[in-house]
Amino acid sequence: MTDTLSDDELIDRYVHGVLTHLPKSRRETATEELRARIAKESSGRPTREVLVELGPPEDQARRFRGAPRQLIGPRLYDTYLRVLWPAIRVVAGVVGGLSLLGAVVDDETTTIGGVLEEALTSAFTGAVYAAVWVTVVFAVIERTAPGAVLHEWRPDDLPAVPRGHEIPLGDAIADLVFGTAVLIATLCLSPALAPSFLSETAENLDPGIVDRLLPLAAVVAALWVIVAIAQLVVRAWTLPVTALSVVADLLAVTTAAAILVHRPYFSDEFLADLQEGQEGDLGRALDIAIGIGAIAVILVCAGSIITAVRKHLAHRRA
Repeated sequence: MTDTLSDDELIDRYVHGVLTHLPKSRRETATEELRARIAKESSGRPTREVLVELGPPEDQARRFRGAPRQLIGPRLYDTYLRVLWPAIRVVAGVVGGLSLLGAVVDDETTTIGGVLEEALTSAFTGAVYAAVWVTVVFAVIERTAPGAVLHEWRPDDLPAVPRGHEIPLGDAIADLVFGTAVLIATLCLSPALAPSFLSETAENLDPGIVDRLLPLAAVVAALWVIVAIAQLVVRAWTLPVTALSVVADLLAVTTAAAILVHRPYFSDEFLADLQEGQEGDLGRALDIAIGIGAIAVILVCAGSIITAVRKHLAHRRA
């Protein structure tokens, strides 16, 4: 990044970077003290030079907190957290997803409870292993190379201060990719549109789901794509974007609930049908997968509705 940021923008970003690591009760006092200190030390000196001497925002936040947060050492603690949580999410998601896929096609796992239990257990185990290994790596760095610099900090690397609760570009792109993938997958499950390698899968779907609920699922996916495009264009939680997002998620919840009602997944009759299925029965595996997917959609979309409304209110206040 070139030195194109003004001194005021650099100071705003630095102060914001410090405040994100402080509790709300300390932020007002910290803002006043930090701005006063920067103004005093910047007299006759470049602002970038002053910020470099102050060090990364995490270091200043530790000074304002008084007592350092320690696990493997205060100098690397914040970097450790930035690496730890993404590692836990990625490993847990990958391991849990692979376990879920294996349990769905496993002939010995015939209940939804068994499938979920195996997937969640694997995800938890993966998260624990990820946390342990990240901690071990940072502990080794702390003890064998106490003066190591993992990243040379520069004031121009400071992220921009959020303005008006904008929708992050990465989130909007991820939503667009997800919605497009769901739309394509839904269309491919339709017997009339299924490619040759998926024709057998489409034929094993419940006719009731294919005739009545699959078109509705395609509409939901199309709405998700439209919502993502609106987020890319507007980049803020305005009323139209929020309303469109809520409508799409409500329709998704309704569709998922209709799937669960159409196939009573928790009834004794349904479980008996699963147990009577033949080994390698693709229809049985699809029934389990669709039920798990419907439950996941209800939980995720319900949370998304609440999040969208909350972000819209925050946008209005801003």
